[in-house]
Amino acid sequence: MLITDLHLDINIKKLITEVDGIKQLYPPQADAVHKGLFENKNLVIAIPTAAGKTLLAELAALKHILEQKGKVIYLSPLRALASEKYHSFQRFKPLGVRVAISSGDYDSKDDYLPNYDIIVSTNEKLDALLRHRAQWIQDQVTLVIIDECHLLNDQHRGPTLEILLARLLIENPNAQILALSATVGNSDEIADWLGAELVESDWRPVPLKEGIYFEETITFPDNSSREISYHRKDPLVNLVLDSIHADEQVLIFTPSRRTAVSTAEKLGKNVKEFLTSRDLKQLDEISHNILRSISDPLSIKLAEILGNGASFHHAGLNSTQREIVEQAFKDGFLKIICATPTLAAGINIPAKRVIITSVFRYSVEEGSHPIKTLEYKQMVGRAGRPQFDSEGESILIAKRPESIYWLMERYILRDPEDIYSKLAAEPALRRNILGLIASKVVNNIPELLNFFDKTFYGFQFEAILLEGKIRKIIDLLIIWKMISPLNATETLQATPYGIRVSQLYLDPETAASIIDALETVIINPRFKIHSIALLDLLVGTPDMISLSFYKKGWKTVEKGLKKYKNRLIRPVPDYFQDIEYEFRVRDFQTVLFLYDWIREYPVENLVMKYKIGSGDIHRIVETATWIMSAISEIADLKKRYNRQYQKYAKIARSLSERIEYGIKNDAISLTKVKGIGRKRARALLNRGIRDIHKLHETSYSDLIQIPGFGPDLINKIQEQVKFTLEQLEQRSESLDRLSIDSDYIFE
Repeated sequence: MLITDLHLDINIKKLITEVDGIKQLYPPQADAVHKGLFENKNLVIAIPTAAGKTLLAELAALKHILEQKGKVIYLSPLRALASEKYHSFQRFKPLGVRVAISSGDYDSKDDYLPNYDIIVSTNEKLDALLRHRAQWIQDQVTLVIIDECHLLNDQHRGPTLEILLARLLIENPNAQILALSATVGNSDEIADWLGAELVESDWRPVPLKEGIYFEETITFPDNSSREISYHRKDPLVNLVLDSIHADEQVLIFTPSRRTAVSTAEKLGKNVKEFLTSRDLKQLDEISHNILRSISDPLSIKLAEILGNGASFHHAGLNSTQREIVEQAFKDGFLKIICATPTLAAGINIPAKRVIITSVFRYSVEEGSHPIKTLEYKQMVGRAGRPQFDSEGESILIAKRPESIYWLMERYILRDPEDIYSKLAAEPALRRNILGLIASKVVNNIPELLNFFDKTFYGFQFEAILLEGKIRKIIDLLIIWKMISPLNATETLQATPYGIRVSQLYLDPETAASIIDALETVIINPRFKIHSIALLDLLVGTPDMISLSFYKKGWKTVEKGLKKYKNRLIRPVPDYFQDIEYEFRVRDFQTVLFLYDWIREYPVENLVMKYKIGSGDIHRIVETATWIMSAISEIADLKKRYNRQYQKYAKIARSLSERIEYGIKNDAISLTKVKGIGRKRARALLNRGIRDIHKLHETSYSDLIQIPGFGPDLINKIQEQVKFTLEQLEQRSESLDRLSIDSDYIFE
């Protein structure tokens, strides 16, 4: 089917054919058109990677906007993917299409969004917008595109996506749903649940050949085989050299960050001799770019390895570093990427060959266990570059001859598993039940049970099976004063406190633990709030993520816990309570990290001390800032019952700003100005510029002498200072007047 034959606006067809260079639809894409893509029919499109799901979504979106004057939401499970789509959609600007992205700050309604045609969002952010009753989602949206819909199966992301889809089906039944999914065992179930037509195919634009490597030979499922001409001790080195010799790039999935780094380092030493002088020159420049913003040990290691033509790619890298690595691979200078499997869905960089070094993963809950076939299929789906390769190749490595048959049967010949709802987990139910009540989606328990009947869980099982858990959670929400006690008609009504908890996007248990801790402090008026006590409080909440713990650091962390034990609000279990005490020590490592962060320890030092990457710092800091801000909001809400809460609201608000920027108390005022972070704020303070009032009085000629302050930045800063001063004058408190360089914060 030709693009020019589609019933679309001529400008849409010109953009796709002339700008994108696409003249004809793939067979699965044509099937989607026949099944109602342009007729407002709900579709579940379950086809392999690179088979054209995104183009279908784009064509449908442009038709809704340009021909139906509608509005489109594009949902992504990850911020990185949302950002990638947002930048890709910018090419629609010549058609007059306005694109916005909204992926953070759950406590914001983002009132600007209705002014745009395509809104790219994460699942969690759209859920948060619904909790803030963003009416435009119901009134103006005519198409909802769900990327990676198979993540309904994910225990962390699945429940949010499931509730979100159920709400959209109920609250905006006229909107077209376009669910993009990997091929899974029960795509038909997802389609039936969504009232959608199923477009399912295993067709790929680049055929995939899957094999198993053992003793210099790749064996394929049709019993054919191919020998590798390299005969070194390491099978992975042989496979990589085979690809490099054929001038092909390789994407390698390893089980952990540590193995991703060590594998990239090993392979880089083996392939450097095959690089051209142009490759080496470009890689040298890229390596210098890596170190331009930060020179911590992980970045130094990345730059060193990358210069050899290989790289690692994992969540410890920051977004800029990951983008540099991906672009170097796309440009062809980088020959090998060793990535962790958790980022498989987020890497849009296909290679001729994909190698999976191990199908075993380790988790605390399950120990060492084999991955699902679905995860395997997602990884190998990256093999084969459209328009470059006539065939993609994926390889599993067998360590023993008897493993060949098991790997063949378990992964290559087996279809992906069915996916199942993960909504029954109590943490997911807690958050979503309060959200439904606070948003007035349901008004009583029968309506709540009826809503769950319309979820994927209700479709696969029966919502009545959840009634016991639901009533238990309702009782907890009443005890926590987030909803009013039930009456004879079992009416569900959120309290102002419960509504705020829902809008803050907190697990209700997180909010309950915050209230318990604040009440403990208020009951004991002699208790002095130390900043580390509030850091320890937020780290102990269900919503907080923690740093990976290394046993070698046990003594250091335990020493810190003993040092601050009497200043903490949360009790410390007795040493002889083995499990509880061990978890407490593990948690406290993240507390110590955050404490060092707000005392302005250099990032390089933090990376070395806690064996993390700058990407880890960003995630921990972002989450901690959100929860500390929520502590402030909750305390502020409770002040009507006890004025002492106002004091703790102010303390938490100050600490939230310190966490956000990694600063001491004295820098809070300065970091209110965009462009001034922890380093520039400290540089100003070292020159006696203590706050924005002093900054306002400082001349251009004096500022230009300070390292890190260029002409453009100074002009922007001076423009902002006046506005910021006006804002501060309107506030009832001045956060920059809090005690300087003291970690005891009390009145």
